[in-house]
Amino acid sequence: MFSTLVVPARLNGVVANLQCRRGVHMRAIAPALGSQTWHDGSRNTTQRRILAKRWETQRRAYASSTAAPVKTTGYGGAMPPSPAKATKTTTPTKTTSPRKPQSPPLIPAQTPTSKATTVPTLRAKGKLNPPPFTYAPDISVPARTPDQNVVKWLYRAGRAYLTFYKTGISHVRQTSKLAKTLRQKAAQTPNKDITEVLSRAEWQIVQRSRLDTLRLPAFGFLVLLLGEWLPLVVMYITPVIPEACRIPQQVQRALRKREDKRQDRLRRIALDAMRLMSRDRPPIGSTSSDTPSVTLPKSGQVMPVTTKNWNEMTLFELSLTAAQLDCYPALFDWLPVTAPKFLLQRNVRKKLEYLKTDDKLIERDGGWAALGKQELERACVDRGLPVLGKREDELRKALAKLEG
Repeated sequence: MFSTLVVPARLNGVVANLQCRRGVHMRAIAPALGSQTWHDGSRNTTQRRILAKRWETQRRAYASSTAAPVKTTGYGGAMPPSPAKATKTTTPTKTTSPRKPQSPPLIPAQTPTSKATTVPTLRAKGKLNPPPFTYAPDISVPARTPDQNVVKWLYRAGRAYLTFYKTGISHVRQTSKLAKTLRQKAAQTPNKDITEVLSRAEWQIVQRSRLDTLRLPAFGFLVLLLGEWLPLVVMYITPVIPEACRIPQQVQRALRKREDKRQDRLRRIALDAMRLMSRDRPPIGSTSSDTPSVTLPKSGQVMPVTTKNWNEMTLFELSLTAAQLDCYPALFDWLPVTAPKFLLQRNVRKKLEYLKTDDKLIERDGGWAALGKQELERACVDRGLPVLGKREDELRKALAKLEG
């Protein structure tokens, strides 16, 4: 009976104790659960507000991008948008953010002086440099393949050279016709010098066409006589060939011989300097012991040329200037005597007058910087500067140093 009454009562007490503890635990965690619920609710509210703002921003951007352009009335006021187009842009149909319009590629802004300096430079080049047909045309000789017959290759190469010479003859004739027109143009104003009427390029055309016109008959006869075999002999008859009909190998060979001959003349004159200076008596007021020191020129060295006039130079100075400017009489390279003074004076006078006129025209019509590559090389050759193996920038520096 005791066990019947005590055991159920004990079980009831245990159950009541568990329920009491459960109630205490629930009351303890109730504030925490309430704060967590409040935090989740506030976070959801904040997210909804942010999403609403983003949605409104996207809707406005989409509406502004799809809206029609505003039409203006004749009185300067803006017309209101049409109702149909306004209703189309009230709500966006896409849930994703619209693609941003791509900005145009950045174009570097031109400097204000670029346009102003380009046009005068082109004009200066046209006034300074003769047209392309006054030069030798391009030549393209076919290369020989390993399995090609020698006779066939020689025939094709000869045909290429023959085409080159025909084009060169055409260039010489065009230059001659243009020079004739320019002479007639200069003759219309007899009271002015030809350099005042013509530009530097036109003046050079007149000067060069005379000699090429004299060479043309003999060269035409050689073309008819030899045909495709003419390139085998042109290397040895360069003075007879017009400049517009000279192949590149021929031009390089002529320049090399010219520079070598120039150095040989300068060495020979330097070794014979004492005898040359003794043939001219020193001017009044100077002593005979005042003899300038002379050094042997090195390979590629430019000997200083005196700045005196041609009629004030001594025999040594005339010989040195003529050798430097390549106007020394070629006959006296083979004779063991010195060229006479009057002949040297004539050659030096003509060359200095030509260079003085050319310098004046270059400065007038655009300056040295506007010279083309072919005219730059020609100007260096005329002034006794070495050209072979030199780059264009080196030639410009040497020419600027000489003219400066």
